Amino acid sequence: MPRKSLEVMVEPEVLKWARESVDMDIQTVTKKLKVSEENLSKWESGQKKPTLIQIEKLAEIYKRPLAVFFLPSPPEKPPLLKDFRSLPLEQKKPFSFKTHLAIRRARRLQSLTIEMAKSLNREIISQISRVNLSDDPEVVAIRIREQLGVKIQTQLLDWKNENDALNGWTRVIENLGILVFQMSMPLEEIRGFSLTEGEIPAIVLNFSDVINGKIFSLFHEYAHLLLNAGGICDMGDQDYQSKESRSIEKFCNHFAGAILVPKDALLNHELIGSKRYPSEWSDEILKELAKNFRVSQEVILRRLVILKLAAADFYKRKRAEWQGKGKPKGWGPPNPPKKCVQENGVPFVSLVLETHREEKITYSDVADYLAIRLKYLPQIEQLIKGKV
Repeated sequence: MPRKSLEVMVEPEVLKWARESVDMDIQTVTKKLKVSEENLSKWESGQKKPTLIQIEKLAEIYKRPLAVFFLPSPPEKPPLLKDFRSLPLEQKKPFSFKTHLAIRRARRLQSLTIEMAKSLNREIISQISRVNLSDDPEVVAIRIREQLGVKIQTQLLDWKNENDALNGWTRVIENLGILVFQMSMPLEEIRGFSLTEGEIPAIVLNFSDVINGKIFSLFHEYAHLLLNAGGICDMGDQDYQSKESRSIEKFCNHFAGAILVPKDALLNHELIGSKRYPSEWSDEILKELAKNFRVSQEVILRRLVILKLAAADFYKRKRAEWQGKGKPKGWGPPNPPKKCVQENGVPFVSLVLETHREEKITYSDVADYLAIRLKYLPQIEQLIKGKV
């Protein structure tokens, strides 16, 4: 027999807030919930009461704890992230459900990090220099790279591939007291975002992006932290952005390229040699330079343009060609433990494991915080020990 369920008292404002917080329209929700639009509208206006089973289904649809629906009023909204996406205003659609979930989860992991650190009587220190838009991004990149302590030979010789480079750069940023997460979001919508509010800043990369794309996004978003101007980015053309957003994105792109491909290292590279401003750069040379510096061909060519070694028109033509090659391919079968560490970052996972060892949180908390089944914990612990 079907499970019976009684009607429950739920504040209409809370129901409406839960739906609007993930930018879902009534039609989408009613289709998932299999009720009429009239019924949902009446729940949200207080004219009718939902049943407990229906509230449980709404909690699943909105990805909210059941207890949230029994609050006396909607919780205080966190500050909106600034939208640095480059689309024309008429093409900027509301963020997808997946993007809303990623932002919400990143903020939750921020909060959990602070709670766990305090439970262990650990001081939270984030070392972030501050820069201004009026600063020269080339000069800032040189100074920041020196602070990070990554030698060019480490980048070109010690890191054997793109994965080594991403892991190496990520560790360097995390050592500054910055959280770095990777979360699944529509790649055509967002490449990354940064959170500057709170006691510990965070950078979130798109899990679906190619490795080189993640590396560039890491430093693009780090530049946002340096400017104390967090937000959501797609790394696209800046023609449709406001003057302020255009200036910020231009600075962040320039900084990311300059720190990943230092001017002197590029000019002195054997493949550059005596070639000074050729009409075009061959794909072979661009590919080899990209491989050496562990970046994309686009980053290399943009650096050549900035250093007046290539024409802007050639860059635009090649960029359009590269973009026309489509989305990155899938990454093969999932490895839950490895994905857990990649998504949550080594510092957060390590803190969760330590807090559990100190009996400050339960096994249930561990599974909840890491969003993974407990059977994978031994493998996760091994990955953390190896810093994989």
